Amino acid sequence: MPLETILLFLITDLMFCLTPGPATLVTVSHALPHGPAGGMRGALGPIVGVNFGNFIWYGLTAFGLIALIQAVPTAYSVLRWIGVVYLAWMGLRMFGGSSRALARQSAKRASFGKGFLNGLAVHMSNPKALLFYTAFIPPFIDPDGDLLLQFAILAGLTVITETTGLTFYASLASRARNLGNADQAQPLFHKIAAVVLIAAALILAWRNLVDGAAQTAFNLPQGMMG
Repeated sequence: MPLETILLFLITDLMFCLTPGPATLVTVSHALPHGPAGGMRGALGPIVGVNFGNFIWYGLTAFGLIALIQAVPTAYSVLRWIGVVYLAWMGLRMFGGSSRALARQSAKRASFGKGFLNGLAVHMSNPKALLFYTAFIPPFIDPDGDLLLQFAILAGLTVITETTGLTFYASLASRARNLGNADQAQPLFHKIAAVVLIAAALILAWRNLVDGAAQTAFNLPQGMMG
C-alpha cells in the first residue's frame, strides 16, 4: 500500500474519529465520574469495546469486498465512486451540521467489562456503521494488491485514529469543566474537518479518473495504476 494512501486514510479517518458520535458519547459518560471509577480508567472499557467493534466491521467488510472484487470488478469500481461521493457528502454536511453536546452527558460508574460491552454494543448497533465501512473503505483499496494485507493495515490505522479521538474526549471528560469549551470549539472543528473530507474526496476522485484513463489507454485492469 503506497505511503500517500496510508497518510490520506490516516488524516481522513482521524477527522471522523475526532467528530463526536455515539462512541464518543458513551466513552465520555464513562470518563465523567470522579475517582478510580472514572477518568481514563473508566473510559478504557468503552475504548477497547469500540475498537473491537471496528475489527468486526473490518472483517465483515473485507470478506464482502473481496468477494465483490473477484466476482464483479466493475461493481467495485462503482463502489469506489460511491465512496468519493460519501466523503464529499459528509464534508458538506459538516459545514451546516449540529454538534453533539458533550457537557450534557450523564456520568456512569461501571466496570471495565460493562464499559467494554457498552462500547461494543453502541458501535455495532450504529445504523450508519455499515454505510461508513462499505462506502469509506473501497477508495483506499487497490483491487490488484494483497487485499487482506491492505485491510489489516487500514484496521491497524483505525485503532490509532479511534483511540486518539476517544482518548482526547475522555481526557476532557475527566476534567469535566473542559467539556463546555469543547462544545464551543466544535463548530470551528467541524468546518476544518469538512474541508479535509472534501479535499480527500477530490484527491480520491482524481485517482479514480487516472485509473480509468490508464485502463482505457492501455487496456489494463481497473486499479492497476493505483
